[in-house]
Parts: sequence; C-alpha cells; structure tokens
Amino acid sequence: MKSVIKSLALMAIALAFGCTCTPEANQNSQENKEVAVTGVILTRTELSLGAGDSFTLKARVVPANATNQTLLWSSSDESIVTIDAQSGEGRAVDEGNATVSVKTAEGGFTASCEITVVGHWTPSPDPEPDPNPNPQPDPSDPGAPAAYGAVPSAGQLAWQKREMLMFYHFGQATFSGYDGENEGIDWSEEMLLNNYTPTAIDADQWVKTAADNGFKEVILTAKHHDGFCLWDNPESTTDVANSKAKNHTDVVKAVRDACNKYGVAMGIYLSPWDRMIEISGKSTQEYEKMYKSSAKDLMTKYSPVVEFWLDGNHAGNFDWPSVHEAILGVNPDCVIFSDGGPGCRWVGNENGAAGETNWSTLNVESRGITPGHAGNNYETVLGSGDRNGESWVPAECDFSIQDIGDRDGWFYDPSDNVKSAKDLMRIYYTSVGRNGVFLMNVPPDRSGVIGSKEKTVIEEFTRMRKQIFNTNLADGATASASNVRGNYSGYAAQNMLDGNYDSYFATDDAVKTVDIELQLAGSKTFNRVMLQEYIPLGQRVESFTVQVKKNGSWSNWVSGTTIGYKRILLGSTVTTDAVRIQIKSALACPVLNGFGLYNDTVSGL
Repeated sequence: MKSVIKSLALMAIALAFGCTCTPEANQNSQENKEVAVTGVILTRTELSLGAGDSFTLKARVVPANATNQTLLWSSSDESIVTIDAQSGEGRAVDEGNATVSVKTAEGGFTASCEITVVGHWTPSPDPEPDPNPNPQPDPSDPGAPAAYGAVPSAGQLAWQKREMLMFYHFGQATFSGYDGENEGIDWSEEMLLNNYTPTAIDADQWVKTAADNGFKEVILTAKHHDGFCLWDNPESTTDVANSKAKNHTDVVKAVRDACNKYGVAMGIYLSPWDRMIEISGKSTQEYEKMYKSSAKDLMTKYSPVVEFWLDGNHAGNFDWPSVHEAILGVNPDCVIFSDGGPGCRWVGNENGAAGETNWSTLNVESRGITPGHAGNNYETVLGSGDRNGESWVPAECDFSIQDIGDRDGWFYDPSDNVKSAKDLMRIYYTSVGRNGVFLMNVPPDRSGVIGSKEKTVIEEFTRMRKQIFNTNLADGATASASNVRGNYSGYAAQNMLDGNYDSYFATDDAVKTVDIELQLAGSKTFNRVMLQEYIPLGQRVESFTVQVKKNGSWSNWVSGTTIGYKRILLGSTVTTDAVRIQIKSALACPVLNGFGLYNDTVSGL
C-alpha cells in the first residue's frame, strides 16, 4: 500500500536524524493540528422567487471540523438579487436571473445557487411603528400539512431537482475493450497499465458539453470492475500515478476542476468488484477496509462529491452500513446509489425507463435489498418502488447514448451506434416524466473527448427539449379547487402556477380526493401535461385523471397513477380553454406545487 510505504519512509528518515516521537508528543500534535478546508456545500442549487421575496441560503464548510468556517456570499447581479456578504440573507429585487455564490475564506472553494426572479419590487416606505410588536399568527391559517411517511433529505431533494445527469465511463477499457466483465482474460496490473494509452484528456470539454445542454451533474468512473484507477489511489498501484502508466493525468481532479468552472455538481463511481483484488488473494475484510479508505480519499480530496455510485455487479458481502458511514461521514448530504440506496436506487433496467407507477419509497430492509441483491423480481420492485415504503429511495434511470448491444460494455467503442435525439426524448419522458432522474452515459473516445456524433445528438435533443418545454401554455391561467386547506389563500390552487417550488396547493387533512379546475388564458393546443407533488412533505397521490372541456362538457383526456417530484403524461393533441385535474386517490391530503401544459410537435412521439 502506498500509504504504508510513505509511513515507513518517514520513520526511516526520523531514525536517521536521531528524532524520537513519544505518544504524548503525538497526542499534543494531533490536538493542535489545524484542519484544512476541502470544500463547501450549498443546500440549494436553484430557487424561484417573486420580486420582493426575502430568503436565506445555508451552506457549510467541508469537512465539518475544518478550523476556518468563514464563508463569504456574493450576487452576480445586485439589480436582480441582493445578498448579505456574511449571513446569506438576501432579497429578490427585479425580474431576471442571477447567481448567488458562497466562497470559503480558506482555499477559495465555491458553490452557487441559480435564482430566477419574477416581477419587479418597489421598496415600501418605512412603516409607522407597529403598535402591536408581537402579533399572533393569522387565525385563519390552518397550518401546513404534516409530512406523510418517508420524505427526502436535503441532498436527495437537490439531486432530484437536477433531473438530468451525465455519466463518463473512461479508463483503460476505452482502449482495450476489457471493462472487467470479460471472461477468459489474463488479468494483470501490467496489462491494464499498458492498455491505458490516452494522448489527451479534455475533461473541460466533457463537462462543458454537459453544462451547455442542461445537465446539472456529472458522474465519473474513478474505478471500474477492472481495478484501474483514474486518480492516485493510496490503496492501489493500478492507477494513473504508476510510473508505467502512459498518461499520469489525475482524471478525477480534471473533472473536479471543470465542474467548479462550469457550476456542475460532481458524482463518483467506485466499483466494489475489482479484478485486481480477485487475483491478489486478499480477503473480503481486507478489501472492504481498502475500499472504504479509497472512498474516503475520493470524498475528501475531490469534495464536494454529491453522489457516490455503488455498482451492484458482483458487489460482494461488505458490511454495507459501514461503507455508507465512511462516505456520509465526509458529506452527510451525499446521495449513495445502489439497488437499495440509501440515497437513490437503480431503476432495475439499463434502458432509462421507470415504471408507469413509480413510488420514491422502498422497503429496503424488509425486502432484504443490498447493493448487490434486490431479489428475483427486481425489475418490477426497483422500477415501481413500494407504496408506503419504509425508506425514501427514489429511482435513477441509467442508460448509454451508445447502443451497447451484445458487447455488454459502457466504454467507448467505435463500432457502437448512437441513439437519436428522438430516442433520448423518449427516455426523458420515461425517466424524468415518471418521477425518476435521467442518467445518460456519454463515454469519451480514444482521443480524450466526447465525439462529434454523440455531441451532435445531445445538442439536437437539447433543442427539441427546449422547443417543447420553454412555453408553458398554462401560464396566465386561473385555478380553483373543490377544497382548499382551511379555505385559506396560502394553500390555494393558484399556487401550482406561480413557479415557486415551495409554494403549493393543499386540501384539508380529511380530503383525499379533489377537483382542480384551470381556466386557461384563451384557447390552447397541447398534447403534454406536467404535474408535481411537493415531495418535502412526502409522496401521496396514487391515481388521477386530467379532463378537458369540449362544447361545454368535461371529457377524460389522460390518466395516471403516481406523480412524485414530476410526472409528464403524453396525450393526443387537443384544443381547449379549460382543464380539470381530478385526484382520484391519495394516501394523505394532496399537496401539489406545479402544473404545465405543453405542445410537442418535434419529437414524433
């Protein structure tokens, strides 16, 4: 192990110069040692506000015990958003978009929140002194609904809001085709080091491609099943730092730097299956210790890591709670992916498709789900989740832009076909449109860039998506409901249309079915409908119907089961000036915070 070799070397130097270290001296040294800042985590990455709204953003320094906890806040445009440099308290001023950034005083690490402001704010004159400085709560406000069942953590909510993620499989398999799953191969460190022959690695281009096309997070395979590591792993010599490797670029750092540059969140894949461990003769316990050390090194050195991928393939018999602890001990908000989470789950296929019914909750413990085991009926279980599941473990829908076919690999191969923009749009509808997250593998090619074929398709998909979703035909509508919580305007149906994620419609606790009628701003033609539940209070709706008014009468248009963070239904093209949502069944009082109507004339779906 590299760390052991380094420690022995330091001891040898100390003995050579006659130095001694007593246990007491070591203890005092540890007690007085300053802990360096390695990053900063911002709890919100995007925010929609009305002009005049005040807000407070929260951030924390990584690691939590860093000596210097000082943070500084700034706004990219104070004519749109102002922010106090020390407290993170701010106000939306005028219509437009601004970026609020937080920076560590030590190390210059930054994180940012994109803020959209609607309307214009005119400051009111200073009010007269309040004769009643301790007002009582509005007696007409019944109070917010209680959370129902399992709910997302701050990290899970931020992950879901990112919606579209890009995966990078890159390593020696890019050049050899041997990704670890190949049988009949004489696996050796020498072979892997000799196979890794990139002449250039343009991680900036990888991440810029993601950022330019609306992807809010990227995930890099720091180590795949073959055991080859893209960083200087203290637990391995099968890595880019080995003197025999043809290219010594720290690829993880290159991606981290590009993510910082383009404001994209970063995730890391570290395969539990390792061919080099298989041939080393090490026990599962020995390897588990090495794996946790490698995970901590990645989490700390390249902080903040917002998602950690535990591939279930040959995942083995680790003490998984202790592996989770090693990761979450560095960043408690990190979303851990595996068959059973605990942060997010595999959707059960590699086609990017969640089930028509998709609960974000899952019975992980009672089903005995582990990173490498989800039972015999895993496609249905993971694709649909569990109604009233014990844990919040939403679905991540992974697939590759390349048609990997029978080759069974996720790394670049020049013989692979590339999916079309229409294919990607279909997957968007079956992932994001079914309460999941869209994770697309885009493997860099042997010249170290995302190839022109892939880039062209991604850009066409972006143009298609924007053409469909940039205009919400429900804008300007007037909404009413058959029941409003406490008959109080703070929970009115109109909140579904205001663009503020944290503003929602709710019914009384006892009311689990409700009609919501929307009078559109004139006659509109559309074939897509989008609904959102306010998932910080849990997932509730289990069936609904959308109706349109024709010749003065309501007729059923489309129906669905679960909603969750976001549901997009595809219907026939209709023209109407009124729409009605009928919540047919819910586990608790419905809580909805988003609605949209769109017309897809470009995808052909």
